[in-house]
Amino acid sequence: MQEIIITGASRGFGRHVALKLAKPGRCLHLISRSESADTASQVIERGAEAKTWSIDLSRSAEIEKSFSPVLDAIDTKEAGFIGLINNAGTLNPVGPLGKYDTNEYRAHLELNYVSPAVLAHLFVKRFQKLPVTKRVLFIGSGASQRPIHGWSHYCSSKAGVDMLAKTIALEQDSMDHKVETAVFNPGRIETDMQELLRTLDKEDFPLVDDFIASAKDGRNLPPGQVAEKMVLLFTADNFPHGEITGR
Repeated sequence: MQEIIITGASRGFGRHVALKLAKPGRCLHLISRSESADTASQVIERGAEAKTWSIDLSRSAEIEKSFSPVLDAIDTKEAGFIGLINNAGTLNPVGPLGKYDTNEYRAHLELNYVSPAVLAHLFVKRFQKLPVTKRVLFIGSGASQRPIHGWSHYCSSKAGVDMLAKTIALEQDSMDHKVETAVFNPGRIETDMQELLRTLDKEDFPLVDDFIASAKDGRNLPPGQVAEKMVLLFTADNFPHGEITGR
């Protein structure tokens, strides 16, 4: 049995990832802030097991308490593969640093960096000694490699995730039963996030015209297509441990 946890599974890229993972022999633990019953029903239709968990990952002080039942539900006696896909994230607020409400920026950092870091910590702490395949995959972004006007928090949180994954990999290389980790950058995919970006004012996001154009010129790939490639990478024998890879 393969036991796989997916955050942000109710919609967007996370939903597509869950559906591509949905096969017999897998139990998917679908974490989202909103109801993910629809995703779960489609996962079950495809032959996999599904368990849904309602957790607000922007409330990082409560994550250990809320995530522990998910870890408890993993059948470690039957599982030969245990995975965590840290997909949940946000772009909001988009705009120059210092412009918007402080709590919005705090929630952004909590969801995009603090949450995946804490979840990875709890995952490793719980399953480190198990002699089975264990993997943590972070959903990254090309924004981690360059500054983008209006994306100070997004660029920096994604850069933090890159270094987090590399450092975990370095530490795990000395372990008897290592947890493999990597970052997957999906590139531009046609999701609600892209729709949001196309509505922004140039004062907040000067690149808005380029993102409008990319929806028409083929640069935005279908999320299902990218999710399929990511799932193949996540479940392959030659997982890119310690690497930042992409579509």
